[in-house]
Amino acid sequence: MRPIKLIMSAFGPYAGMEEIDFRDAVDAGLFGIYGPTGSGKSSIFSAMTFALFGEGAKKEQSIFTMRSQHADPDRLTEVSFLFGLGDRRYFVRRQPDQARPKKRGDGETVDSHAAWLFDASDVPVDDVTTDNCGVVLAEKKVGEVGRQVRELLGYGVEQFRQIVLLPQGRFEKFLLATSDERVAILRELFDVSLYRDITKRMKEGAISAKREFEDGHRLVAQRLTESGFASTDELATGIEAARHRAIESDLTAVGAETISAAADKAHSEAEALEARFSAVENARSSRAALETQRDDVAVAERAVTTAQKALKATDLDARVVEAERSFDDATAAEAEARGNELKAISDHDESELAFVAAEAAATGVDGLIKRSNELERHREALTGAADLKAKFDLASADRKAAQDAFDTADASRVRLETVHNDLSERVAVARSDALKRAQLDAKLGALREEFRAAKAFTQAKQRLDAAIEDLGKVKARRDQTAGLVVQSQEQLALAERAFIGAQAQMLASMHLVNGEPCPVCGSADHPQPAHGEGDPKRLERDFNEARRKHDGIVRDATIAEGAITPAEALVSDRTKLLAEQSAPRADVDIIEREGREVADELSALGEPVDLGLMESDLVEAKREAEEAIVASNAARSHWQDKTTAQAVAARSYQDAISGVPELLRDASVLDAEVSSVDQKIKSLREAVAAADKQRQSTAVAKATAAEQLTAAARAVGSARSAVTSARGALAKRLEEVGLSLDTYREGVKLIPEIGVLIGKVQKFRDDVNVADARVDEAQKAVENVSRPDLTATAQQAEMARGDALAARRTAAEMDAALKLLVDLRTSLLEQLDNLERLERETGPLRSLADAFAGDNALKTPLETFAIGTMFDHVLNAANLRLGPMTAGRYRFERDVESVGGRSKRGLDVRVHDIETGRAREISTLSGGETFIAALSLALGLADIVEMSHGQIRLDTIFIDEGFGSLDTDNDGGTLDLVLNVLQAIVGNSRAVGLISHVPMVQQAVPNGFSIVKSAGGNRIERRVA
Repeated sequence: MRPIKLIMSAFGPYAGMEEIDFRDAVDAGLFGIYGPTGSGKSSIFSAMTFALFGEGAKKEQSIFTMRSQHADPDRLTEVSFLFGLGDRRYFVRRQPDQARPKKRGDGETVDSHAAWLFDASDVPVDDVTTDNCGVVLAEKKVGEVGRQVRELLGYGVEQFRQIVLLPQGRFEKFLLATSDERVAILRELFDVSLYRDITKRMKEGAISAKREFEDGHRLVAQRLTESGFASTDELATGIEAARHRAIESDLTAVGAETISAAADKAHSEAEALEARFSAVENARSSRAALETQRDDVAVAERAVTTAQKALKATDLDARVVEAERSFDDATAAEAEARGNELKAISDHDESELAFVAAEAAATGVDGLIKRSNELERHREALTGAADLKAKFDLASADRKAAQDAFDTADASRVRLETVHNDLSERVAVARSDALKRAQLDAKLGALREEFRAAKAFTQAKQRLDAAIEDLGKVKARRDQTAGLVVQSQEQLALAERAFIGAQAQMLASMHLVNGEPCPVCGSADHPQPAHGEGDPKRLERDFNEARRKHDGIVRDATIAEGAITPAEALVSDRTKLLAEQSAPRADVDIIEREGREVADELSALGEPVDLGLMESDLVEAKREAEEAIVASNAARSHWQDKTTAQAVAARSYQDAISGVPELLRDASVLDAEVSSVDQKIKSLREAVAAADKQRQSTAVAKATAAEQLTAAARAVGSARSAVTSARGALAKRLEEVGLSLDTYREGVKLIPEIGVLIGKVQKFRDDVNVADARVDEAQKAVENVSRPDLTATAQQAEMARGDALAARRTAAEMDAALKLLVDLRTSLLEQLDNLERLERETGPLRSLADAFAGDNALKTPLETFAIGTMFDHVLNAANLRLGPMTAGRYRFERDVESVGGRSKRGLDVRVHDIETGRAREISTLSGGETFIAALSLALGLADIVEMSHGQIRLDTIFIDEGFGSLDTDNDGGTLDLVLNVLQAIVGNSRAVGLISHVPMVQQAVPNGFSIVKSAGGNRIERRVA
C-alpha cells in the first residue's frame, strides 16, 4: 500500500480542511511528520486507519471522539484517502457517526457512519476530488467497503497496526507479547490453516486406525482365551525382524540428513553465484545509461574550449572597441573642422575684396597716416619720457603675471598627465590579475573537490579493510565452534548410550522376574535382559553435564554462524560503497599540498580591486589631462604676447625723443599740423580701418580653421592607425587561439559558465570510469561459470529436507513398532502378522497425528511449528536490522522453556548479548534498546509478511515516536545507527515515515510535513530539504 493523498475535514485537532500530498515525501524514501507534543501527529495515523477500516490507530479509540472540537458546527467530519496498490489507485471516503445542526428548524440530528470506495486509477491524481472519485466499488455500506478494503490490502486493521502503521507505544507490544499472544498475532498474518486442517485430518485418521488396532488386540485376546496357547517362537522372529528394520531406518535417516545438508549448501552457493550475475546486469545497465549523456558532454567540452580561447582575447577586444570609439570621435571632429575652414575662406575672400576697394578709394592715405603718426610720435616724445617709462613698467608687470600663470598651468598639465599614465598602468595590471585570479579560483575549486573525493575514498577503503578483518575473525570463530559441536555431539552420544544402558541394567536387575510381566513392556517372557556398566547415578550426571555442555556449544556455534551474515553484508555494503567512488590520482596529502600552493598564489595577488571603478577613474583622469593641455597652451600664448609688448615699450622709451624735428618741437605748431593732417585722413582712415579690421579678423579665422582642420586630420589618421593596430592584434590573437570572430563572440557569452561546464564534463568522465570499473569487476566475478537455476536448487533442497524429516520420523515409527510387537507376543502367528501389517501401515499416521497435535519432543503442535518457522524467518530478518542498529551487539534468538521436565519450544524470544556472551531477557533491555529491538522486530515482520504474501504490498510503513530514547552521536550514536538502517530500507524500494518531535531526527530527515499548533485548530505544512 502506497499513500498518495490524505484529506481531513474537522478531524482531531484540525478544524478545517487539511490535505497531505505524500507523493514527494514517498519519492524521497525517508520522511517525517514533525510537531510538538499534542500537536496532532498521531491523529494522521488515526485518520488513515479510520479511512481504511473505520477504526482508530489505537484500538481503544472511539470514532465518536474523532471530531475536531475547534470545527464549525456546519462542517462535517470526513476523511478521504487516495492510495496505490501496484499500478492501481483507490479512493476511500469515510464519515463517522456525528451530530450536526438540522437543516430545518432548531436542534441537532445524527448522521450514521458512512463509507465509499472508488477505483481512481483512470483519474489523474491532481484531479481526484469528492466530486470526481472514479469508478464506484462500494457506496454507503460500511461493511461492504471494509470487506473490499481488506481484500485489496490482504490484511485487516489489527495487522495494519502491526506491520504498516506502528502507533505510538504500541509496536513494542509484539516484542513483549507472550508466546501464545504471538501465535495469535502471527496466525492472522500468515495463513497456516493448511497445517491446522492437516492436523485435524491426521487426528481423525489416527483415531480410526487406533480403534481398528484396539479391536484387533481384543480379538487376539479373545482368540488366545478360546485357543489357550501362544506361539512365542514366531513372535521372537518378528521382534528380531522389527529390530532390524529400526536399525535400517535410522541409517536411512542419517543418510537423508547428510544429503539434505549437501543440498542446502548447494542452494546457498547457487544464491551467491546468482547475486554475481545480477551485479553484472546492473553494472551494464548503469553504464549504458551514461552513454545517453555523451552528446551533451561533447557539446559542453567544445563550449569550454571555445570559452577558454575567447577569454584570452577579451583584453584586445576591449582595445578595439576603445580605438573605434576614438576614431568615430576624430572623424566627426574633422568633418566639423572642414566645414568651419570653408566658411572662414569664404569670409576672408569677401573681406579682402572689401579692403582692396577701400584702399583704392583712399589712395595717398598711407602718406597722411604716416605723417600723422610721425606727428603723434613727436607729440608723445614731447610729452616726455616719464609717460613711456610708466608704460614700460606696466608692460613688464603684465609679462611677469603672464609667465606665472603659464608656469602654474604647465605644472598642472605635467601632474595630470603623470596621474593618467600611472592609472593606465594600474588598470592594465588589475585586468591581468583579475584573469589570473579567475583561473586560480577555478583550479582551487577543482582541487578541493578532488581532495574531498580522495578523502572519502580513503575512508571507505579503511572501513572496508576493517570489515574484511572483522569477517575473518567471525569466520574463524564459526569454524572453531563448528569443530567443537562435532566433538560435543560424539561425547553426548557416548554419555547417552552409557546412561541408557545403565538404566536398562537397573530395571532388569531389580524388576524382572521370570513369569511376571515386565514393568516396561508388560511381557512375561524375558529372553534377553539388558546389560550395562557403571553407576547409573554418576552416568546420569555425566549425561546431563554432557547435554548442558553440548547445548552451550551449539548455542555458541549458532551465534557464531549468525554473525557471518551481518559481517558479510557489511563487507558487501562497504565494497559497493568503495566501488561507487573513483580512486584518486594522487595521495590526499599531495592534493592538499597542491591546494595550499594555489591558495598561496591567490593570496599573493592581494585583495581584488574594483576594476570598473578604476576604469571610470582612468576616463576622468584623461579628460582632466586634456583640459590641462588646452589651458597650458592658452597661457603660453598669452605670455608670449606680453613679452612682445614689454620689448616694444622698452624700445619706445629709448627712442621716444630722438626722432622729433626741431621745427615741430613747438607744441602749438605741432598741434596745428596734427589737426590739419587728422582732418584730411579722418574720412579715409575710418573706411580703410573698417575694411582692414574686417580683413584681419577673417584672416585670423581662416588660419585658425586651417590649423584646426590639420589637427583634426592628424587625429583621424592616428585614430585610424590605432583601430587598424587594435584589429590586427585581435585578429592575430584569435588566429593564435584558433577562433573566428563570430566564434569568438559566441565564446565570450560562455565565459561565465566555464566552471559549470568543466564540472559537468569531469563528472561524466568520472562516472564513466566508475561504471566501466564496475562492469569489469562484475564480469570477472562470473568468468568461466554458468548461471545457476535457483528454482531447481531450492526445490532439491526442500525435497531433501522433506526426505530427511520423513526418514527420521520413519525411524521413530520403527522403534514404536518394535515396542508394539513385544506387547503382542502372546498373539497367534497369523493374527500377529496381520497386526504387524496394520501397525506398519497405520503407525506413521498415528505418530504423525500425535506429533502434529503437540505430542513431540518440544510439545509443539504442527500449526505452532509452522508459525514458528515463519517466526524464525521474522527473527532472521529482524536481526538484519538489529545488528547494525546496535553495532553488532544484540541478536534475537528463540527461547526454549521447560514444561514438566520436558523442553517446549514456543515463540518466546530473548536477545543474545555479544559483549557478555549470554542470552538476556527482553525485559532487561533499556528503554532505547527496547525501542530498537521492537523496531527491528516490526520491520522484520513487515519484510516476511510482504515476502510470504503475493497480495500484500508494504510500499510504505509508518513509525510513531520512540526516537527520543535513543542516544545522539556524542552519547553513542544509536540514533544515527537507527536512521542509517532506515535509510537502507528506503534503498530497498520502501518508503518509511517517521513521526517524531526529536530535533536530531528532523535535521537528519528534513523531508516531510510539520504541524503548526494554533488556538483555532492546527494546520499542516510541507517540508522540503
